[in-house]
This record gives sequence, structure tokens and C-alpha cells, in this order.
Amino acid sequence: MAFNVVTLMHFLLKISNEFLKAEIKVGYISAVIFGVILMLNMVRHSWKKSYHIGLALLVFAYLGSILFLMQWSVWWRSAPWLMIYFVWQFGRFAISSLIYGYRIKAPHHGPLVVLGGGLVDRYKVGNIVNERIKAAVKDAEAMPVYPIIVFSGGRGDDQLISEAQAMRDWAVSTYGVPFNKTLLEDNSRNTYQNLQYTSQLLNQQPFTFYTSEYHVFRGVLLAQVQHIEAEGRGGYVALNYRIPAFFREFAGVMSLNTRRHVVWSLIWLMFAMLINIISVF
Repeated sequence: MAFNVVTLMHFLLKISNEFLKAEIKVGYISAVIFGVILMLNMVRHSWKKSYHIGLALLVFAYLGSILFLMQWSVWWRSAPWLMIYFVWQFGRFAISSLIYGYRIKAPHHGPLVVLGGGLVDRYKVGNIVNERIKAAVKDAEAMPVYPIIVFSGGRGDDQLISEAQAMRDWAVSTYGVPFNKTLLEDNSRNTYQNLQYTSQLLNQQPFTFYTSEYHVFRGVLLAQVQHIEAEGRGGYVALNYRIPAFFREFAGVMSLNTRRHVVWSLIWLMFAMLINIISVF
């Protein structure tokens, strides 16, 4: 009986070790594939925003080296580790976004700022921007004194009016926002400028800005970069849109410190090569 128990335990341990090794291998491969997706997403974001070819060349040179240097075993084993760096950064971004979203509470006073996000048919507020306005109005109505609401967004090349004007008109007519409690910031073309120009308009007063749920954390980081005292709140976004948008936000956050991430990527890669060289000997 004792022999049978020992044999059974040995068999189970063997199966467990093999299963664990298989799980680690699957996890490693999955992380590498996900890392490639994140890197390509960053390239796409960089190209769409500024048409910079430098990052694209760097990423494709790296991916190409994995194929062309397959004979060099140290590089073949080390290069995929770089993907794990981006997976780690994505994990940090996702967790930080979730924690911030749960931590931030409705403000007790204004001013409030609604960030633009494009117009439908060149002059109308769409669903996404409407949710931002709705969130701001809900918080404003809960305050003892109705606050000033700033609508921030310039006029794009294909738009008939500024986003700020379209949002104010919609807020006044749809939600009954008092016209005399509104201000327009209609020169900005992106989130960085939304926050910068609004802060100037408000004489550097602290404020709460309203954007889409997936965009809040990057907005807070952009405010911190400019030493602007601001908190962010998010309007509802459907899950099928929120997920791809969240990946875009990650690329945007990574682009805030491109040089730092390049340096840390190189350090991470050199560390991986050192470990693999030592393991050969």
C-alpha cells in the first residue's frame, strides 16, 4: 500500500511538473505575441499622430533581426524578452487606470471642463461626446452652487463650428445648462491643448475635466506634465469601443516618454542577453 502511494505521488509530481512547464511555455509565447501587437499598435499611433518614421524603422528592424539572426542562439532566445517589457508596461497602465477610476469621486465644486472629441456631420455632438457632457451635468446638478462649465475644443478643418460651441449649444438645449454658467475654449486641437488653454482661461484654477472613460488616465498624466492641477472623470463608453480605444490610449501614454522607454528597453534586452549567455556556460 505504501509503495502504491509513493508511486502515485511520484506520478502526480511528474505530471504536475510537465504541466507547469507547458503552462509557462504557453504563457511566454502568449506574452511575446501580445507584446508584438502592442509594439505595432504604438507604431500605428505614432504614424497617425505625427508621421514619424523613426519608431517604425526601429521596431521593424528589431522584428526583422529576430528572423535574420535565428542562427545566433543567444539573440534568438533573448530578443523576445523585449516584448515582455511592453506587456509589463501595459499591465502597469491598465492597473493604474482602473485604480484611478475607482479612487476619484465626484467634485464638490467647479469649475468643470468638458473635452471635445469630434463632431458628427461636421456640426453635431455625437454619442461619445454627449456622454461626457451628461457626466459633467450630473455632477454639476449635485452641487449646492451650479458651477462654471467650460467646453473645450477648437474647430477642425472639416468642421462647420468649433467643438466647444457645438457642445455648449447641445448642453443648453438638451440638459438645460444655464448659458451664463458656460465658457468656451475654442482654440485647442488636442488633449494637451485642451488642458493648457483651459487652465489659462481659468487663471490656473484647479478644475475637473470630463472625457471618455478610457481617456481619463492619459488626460491626468498630460495635466501633470504641464503642472496643471486637475482631476478627470469619465463618461460612459460601450465596451466594444472602449477596448480598442484603451489600446490607443496605452500607445499615447507610452509616447509621452518615448526616449525613456527606448533606454529601458535596451537595458532590459541587454539583461536578457546576459542571462542567456551565462546559461550557455
